Amino acid sequence: MGGIYVLVVEITRPAEIQVGKLGRIRFAPGTYAYMGSALGGIEARVARHLKREKRLRWHIDYLLSHPGVAAAGVYVWETTERRECEVARMLAAEYEVVPGFGSSDCRCRGHLFRCELRRLGGILEALGFRTFRLPKLRWGHRGRPCRD
Repeated sequence: MGGIYVLVVEITRPAEIQVGKLGRIRFAPGTYAYMGSALGGIEARVARHLKREKRLRWHIDYLLSHPGVAAAGVYVWETTERRECEVARMLAAEYEVVPGFGSSDCRCRGHLFRCELRRLGGILEALGFRTFRLPKLRWGHRGRPCRD
């Protein structure tokens, strides 16, 4: 399944995190939503983000590798079109944007938003997103996910 996804992240305590070339970013405790795309496969992309031991490649990987930060849910929208920036602009109109986070390859202000979970769910479901649960995965050869 390919498409775009929103990864809901909970930060339980104040944190200052080095996020790749963005530098050190201060995060207040709360709920955040990260907008991403995986036209080649959402399941594998999100599973990779959730893996603790990994090469830090995307901004979200730096955030999720920090103690006190955990994924709390995933929303997906199956599509073959690159629509993550369109949705990111909608979320930026509603929520506080973490500048530059996740948007180094586009012109968006950012793809990470500090938000309120109940309202976020309503917005995403109105756009056509659905909640998503990853199947249980085990990590096989070369760190690739395989089904149990």
